Amino acid sequence: MKSLHIFKKAVLFAFGLLALQIGFSQCPQITCPSNITANNAPGTCGAVVNYVTPVGSNPCGSGTQTFSYTGSAQTFTVPAGVTKITTEVWGAQGEGGNGGLGGYVKGDLTVTPGQVLNIYVGGKNGYNGGGLGHAAVLRNGGGASDVRVGGTALANRVIVAGGGGGGGQTDVGNHQGGHGGGGSCGANYCGGGGAGGYGGAGTPGGLNGGSGNSSCHSGGAGGGGLNSGGNGSCNTCYTSTCGQIGTLGVGGNGDTWENGICYNTYGGTSGGGGGYYGGGGSSVGNCGSGGGGGGSSWSGTLTNTSFTAGAKTNNGQIILSWTGGTAITTQTGGLPDGATFPVGITTNSFKVEDGLGNADSCSFTVTVVDNEAPTIICPNDTTICWGVYNANIIGSDNCPGATVTQTNGPTLGSSFDVGNYNLVFVVTDASGNKDTCDFTVTVEVCGGINETEKQTFFTVQPNPANHQLMIQINEEYKNMQLVITDYAGKVVLQYVPEANQRNIVIDISHFSKGMYFLTLQNENRKQIQKLIKN
Repeated sequence: MKSLHIFKKAVLFAFGLLALQIGFSQCPQITCPSNITANNAPGTCGAVVNYVTPVGSNPCGSGTQTFSYTGSAQTFTVPAGVTKITTEVWGAQGEGGNGGLGGYVKGDLTVTPGQVLNIYVGGKNGYNGGGLGHAAVLRNGGGASDVRVGGTALANRVIVAGGGGGGGQTDVGNHQGGHGGGGSCGANYCGGGGAGGYGGAGTPGGLNGGSGNSSCHSGGAGGGGLNSGGNGSCNTCYTSTCGQIGTLGVGGNGDTWENGICYNTYGGTSGGGGGYYGGGGSSVGNCGSGGGGGGSSWSGTLTNTSFTAGAKTNNGQIILSWTGGTAITTQTGGLPDGATFPVGITTNSFKVEDGLGNADSCSFTVTVVDNEAPTIICPNDTTICWGVYNANIIGSDNCPGATVTQTNGPTLGSSFDVGNYNLVFVVTDASGNKDTCDFTVTVEVCGGINETEKQTFFTVQPNPANHQLMIQINEEYKNMQLVITDYAGKVVLQYVPEANQRNIVIDISHFSKGMYFLTLQNENRKQIQKLIKN
């Protein structure tokens, strides 16, 4: 037995954890698709990407839970995101062949997420406040149904539907028990209905409890009110006894006096219905008894309330329904479905809110890969004169930011020495894709001096030269001057030969490579010769 007890406790604990998890699930909720990768569209720096736009939901947004009679207290945990619950409460019918019907109350209850409501569903057998009948035939008053907040005492009730009184029977027929909530009504209550009987009906309750019938024959009991319970009926001829008065939450019991010519034939007395205040119980008659009074219904401080008398047969019932905030989804980052996404990584972010301060969010990435290589165009092979050379190298790409670099050959914009050069260029885009081109530049010796005229004044050997030049003057002269200038016209050497010096040796080993101009002149003669320094 001890192990069974431990097992039951474990099951109840696990169930409590499950209920806690359900009650506090994330509300609202949103889920994003998985990350997306796409290649760029040819010739563009992006791609059109389609995805299923996330739409948030609110599992706590609406719901209904029905509580039926169990014979014990039940609980309900307010879901996350819910601040108002519509509460519908039916009291139980009274026992007996003609038991009064349970009352109905509806109202909106302000709650907080995680709050625990205590649920009491009345039973036809009298559970939750029905008064007890007295005889072989069951004639208990129907139990009230109510919701309690902050505790389980009667003072914690926030809404109550009165139960019907137990039905009565005498030798002249069946007598209706009072209906729950069947009396007069105020802003937040309805009194219980008065019951029928041989000697006369009891009065319904209102602000105060109703009166029971007092007569020689068994009459009906009074219904419960807002401030007091219904009074029981009394027999003034045979026994001078009365049914009990209803009290807070509890219907009065039927008279327990067993007397009369045919008392047992008709089943004895009837209990009052449970309610905010209970209905009165019936008294014994010579042959049977009248019905018990109905219990009062009450809505406390709930809003949007409504009352219906005598609305429920059999056991009571409670239905809780709620509507949380509507789930509103917004995109907080990125681009919408079907947009052109740029090359690179774009983060799409979404948020769902319920308007009550609760929110959830998710995100995913869209990666567009640029797998398209850039292009580069070099000039055709070319031949130039010695000197500074430049060219237009054209690089292009489907995305901005491509760069062109030179990987071989003299730098464009610098002076090119005589020779052949292979110039190589590479264009690289932001994604690392590359393309190359190259061309050959041939540099020759040429200049602006016309050398087609035969030069006889002097000769130069060797030309091109590396170290020394031998200049041979072929004529007599005097007052001769020798000048060597570079390609830009800068004088790099001046020399005045002796009169009639025919052979002149010049050291040019310290000259930079390139083209120079040698000029010999006097007042009668001038000759210019191109020189190449290797």
